[in-house]
Amino acid sequence: MTDNAKTQERELTDLCAKIRAWQEARKLSDSAMLRRFVDLGSTKTFTRIIKGDTEQMDIERQLANYRAVWALIESIGDTDERGEAGYEDLSGVAALRRVLLEVFKESGNGRFVLVEGDTGSGKTMAAKMLMVTWGQRMLFIELAPVFGDSPHHFLGLILTALGQKDLPFNPAERLWTVVEAFTQTRRCLVIDELHHAGPRILNTIKTIINQTPGEVVGLAMPTLWAKLERGAAYEECRQLTGNRLAERVRLAPINRGDLAKFVSRRLPGLNGDLPKAVALVEQHARARGNLAFVRDCCRRAAELYDGDKIDIESFSRAVSAEVESR
Repeated sequence: MTDNAKTQERELTDLCAKIRAWQEARKLSDSAMLRRFVDLGSTKTFTRIIKGDTEQMDIERQLANYRAVWALIESIGDTDERGEAGYEDLSGVAALRRVLLEVFKESGNGRFVLVEGDTGSGKTMAAKMLMVTWGQRMLFIELAPVFGDSPHHFLGLILTALGQKDLPFNPAERLWTVVEAFTQTRRCLVIDELHHAGPRILNTIKTIINQTPGEVVGLAMPTLWAKLERGAAYEECRQLTGNRLAERVRLAPINRGDLAKFVSRRLPGLNGDLPKAVALVEQHARARGNLAFVRDCCRRAAELYDGDKIDIESFSRAVSAEVESR
């Protein structure tokens, strides 16, 4: 075995160990893992790699598969560690699930979903909760202003999320590689902070929709997306939100039902004081990050007090402390 082959084998077994640790921390069965992450292969393959038995195995191919699985796990985030678990019955999750279940059946070009919502309205949480449900059917990336309007960097984000390490340098080759991957396996590409895109990236998204069978979900802030629509990217936005648009999902800044679920589940000791707690935190949340503010108040209260025994006075002090910290 060559040195390169040995290095790849070590990386594969190390990745498998991390995946197994993630699985055990969440008490998921092997069958549940294999349903969620199809690139793990069969139960036999998964078990063999865990045991370090890679003889007569296509190491390079399996390494690409397991890199893709780990990239997805990292994009979902380790949200269970500090009470940050999301909830599948929040309004934003339900709205996006309803739309995607319809778009997954679409064979025409109407496969673009635009999700608009202010900071803390639950856009990213909704997408990541559905990633937990649908596993590798979903692919999550996040745009940032530092990338500029560069299809080269945009396609690099996608390929990295797919688990590829040796990225083609030529932008055309990157696009071809993405199109090939999305054609072989129908995927739903979720792009967070889509308002950071420009005309060239939006044109690249249009090409991906035209040349592959999958879906594209864009998460954006309404004010910044409107600015994009009115500016130099007017024509590209119009093409995406014209005949390629499946639905525009608008999330409310804060939903009282969602707020109550957050507080009651993260601070179960409030019991009969829940309506007071909801009213108290709601009056501050709208101007301070919506559900993100509620999450931070619950986290602060749990850290300062016993979440199972907390009363409304303690919660009020935690909310006040959170307000003062902003």
